[in-house]
Amino acid sequence: MSKADLVVSLAGLDTLAGDLRSNKKRMDDTGQVDRKLGHGELGSSSAYDAMEDFMHGWKDGRKEIDGGLDGVAKMAQAIVDKMTKLDVDLRNALREHEKEGKGGH
Repeated sequence: MSKADLVVSLAGLDTLAGDLRSNKKRMDDTGQVDRKLGHGELGSSSAYDAMEDFMHGWKDGRKEIDGGLDGVAKMAQAIVDKMTKLDVDLRNALREHEKEGKGGH
């Protein structure tokens, strides 16, 4: 096998897709952190402001992570599905070719 050969583990990609979907589901199951903090719960107003900024950024970042996990899981699954179909199609074509070769002799 040369360095230019492409090797893809379909089982590995299939596992990756499942793991990504599982991680996305677990993240979704944690729910959104929406609780509003009351002024004074954290002591100083700067701590309150920092926590509010974090919560806002977390929501934005979480959407990006969610979309990224979903996108990569779909891509990995699409590769597995297409490569599996290609493998089956090639096997069937080879069997058909072998049948035709045996019948013609």
